[in-house]
Amino acid sequence: MNRVITGLLLVILSIPLLVLDTANAQSLPGRTRSKDQILEQRASSLARLGRTEEAVDIYLEILYKNPRNYNVYFRVSNLMPGPENALVLLEILEDILKTQSKNTRLLAEKGRLLYLLDRKEEAVQDWQRIIQKSRNDKFTYTSLTNAMLQAGATTEAIELLNESRITLNDPQAFAFDLARIYAAAHDYDLASREYLAHLDKNPGMLDHISNQLIRLLENDGAFELINANMKQRMALPGEHQTLVLAQAKILLHEQHYAECARTILASDVSRSMKHVMAIANDLMAEQAWVPAADLFLFISANSRDKRQIGEALLNLASTYENRLHREESYKSLSGYFQGNQFLDLDVRFPSDEDASLGRTLKLYDSLQTLLPRTHEAFQASFHIAEIQLMVSGDVDRAIRGFQNIFSNAPRNDIRLAGGRRLVDAWLVKGDTSAAIRTLDEIVGKLNLDEDAPQIVASRIKIRIHQGDLPRLKKELLNLSGAASPADPIFNDGLELMALLEGNGEENDPQLQSYLKAERFVSQHKLTEAIKTLGDIRGGSTSIADEAGVRSIQILLALGNSNDAVKAMDNFLSTYSDSPWRAHVLVWRGEDLQFTQNNPQAAIPFYEEVIINHPQYLGIQELRIRLRSLIGGGS
Repeated sequence: MNRVITGLLLVILSIPLLVLDTANAQSLPGRTRSKDQILEQRASSLARLGRTEEAVDIYLEILYKNPRNYNVYFRVSNLMPGPENALVLLEILEDILKTQSKNTRLLAEKGRLLYLLDRKEEAVQDWQRIIQKSRNDKFTYTSLTNAMLQAGATTEAIELLNESRITLNDPQAFAFDLARIYAAAHDYDLASREYLAHLDKNPGMLDHISNQLIRLLENDGAFELINANMKQRMALPGEHQTLVLAQAKILLHEQHYAECARTILASDVSRSMKHVMAIANDLMAEQAWVPAADLFLFISANSRDKRQIGEALLNLASTYENRLHREESYKSLSGYFQGNQFLDLDVRFPSDEDASLGRTLKLYDSLQTLLPRTHEAFQASFHIAEIQLMVSGDVDRAIRGFQNIFSNAPRNDIRLAGGRRLVDAWLVKGDTSAAIRTLDEIVGKLNLDEDAPQIVASRIKIRIHQGDLPRLKKELLNLSGAASPADPIFNDGLELMALLEGNGEENDPQLQSYLKAERFVSQHKLTEAIKTLGDIRGGSTSIADEAGVRSIQILLALGNSNDAVKAMDNFLSTYSDSPWRAHVLVWRGEDLQFTQNNPQAAIPFYEEVIINHPQYLGIQELRIRLRSLIGGGS
């Protein structure tokens, strides 16, 4: 296109942008923008819109008037990256270099363009001259490395930087730059060696280098190489505290949790407690309770920071508390309203074998002594009350604990949490009047809106215990209006509403019996819940199939496999059209595969789900599981 015509079109098309830029410039008090700045902004806008040629024309116009504006040159270069544009860019660059002949970044860019034009010897000579003139300038080497990598001159970059090491008599110079080049060349052995060498000299880059090493782990065989190089480097004389932490992070990423903890405990990392704490927290997030506990114990014994000790003790107790949940040999792909707070089934058991309950309570108690009246102390009190409510069955002590938190905690977030659990504790005790009074107190003392989602959610639990279906449905409608669709509470409410709306009228005795069973569940009276659910009878349009599914779920949670299997077989023979059939089929297959150790017998149950229930939410995971059982078949 003729340049004059292009320019005219550019002026016409850019008027709105120019007006906008001028207006913005004028709206900023005490600030004016030059014509070049306005033009740059306009070019940038055009580039974002994909109008590259127009943007380039504007940038060239700026460079023609002001060749010293090398930042504009690099914007042009970014818009014209291919070798087909290298000659044009070189001509522009040589004009700029007439006034900026010592600019390292521009000189490195010249080498890149020469390399793209297949003038490789000239390019390497230019790059060598740059190093000779700026041997101790780290920025120079970064600019140079970037230019060489962009040109695809991987071999030359490696040779040049290794030669420079000899020249400078520093065998670890440019380690980070070389590591990047080796990684780009898929040489993970040398890349990891260079990253580790750089980390040894720059311990402050622990997180960054660890992340770079973890990226390498995506490639086959990289872990073995990195681990071997790590051990080799730590065998050298000197302090390797940072390398130990990096190795622990890599082991954590690869799910070698026990080895991760052992690596830290076998080394002197006493001055890096912040990093040890982060790793311990990551282990806890992965539910690696024992390795996490080992690190928290280490921190509590070796840290000099009282707050850090308090955090370690709190988390240590939490690892013991989490062991009160029944350990499962597998994670089920199905659940009855899984994660729904209104239909929660949280079964916990004290373990006599490792005395988790006693250890947990002792640690939380010691934390209260160490940091009295602090947020951490009230967190510990919360956990103690939670254990008393959910594990020990000491409801009265739990009530006193939650009451103390609600009345005296220094922060409103834990006061609210304590208050809401106090409501739950009163419901477990069967005192709905006290639960209502407590909820009113929460609203008044914490100055909350009565229709705040968390308050409405607690009222819903109260209505379930009252068996008041009309008011329960009203509160569920309130929740759908108050909560954001992104809030899990919103979906929990919709699920409960669907259960109630699809299973009979408000005075339906079966529906009332089902709510009664849910009250027993919330009170941890699981035997009574199963009996009540078993008394529910009806056809496919009643709540009888939901009752059957809930019974199975409770039996599985209790570890009663034999009765659960009987209930599953009865369900499958009775409810051929139930929307819950897929879930029961999965449970039946999982029992055979994991509990009975008969994986081949599980195949027909999984296949029925895939064939007859394609809308099942866990279908993809189930397909993967099935393929592994039948040796890669579909």
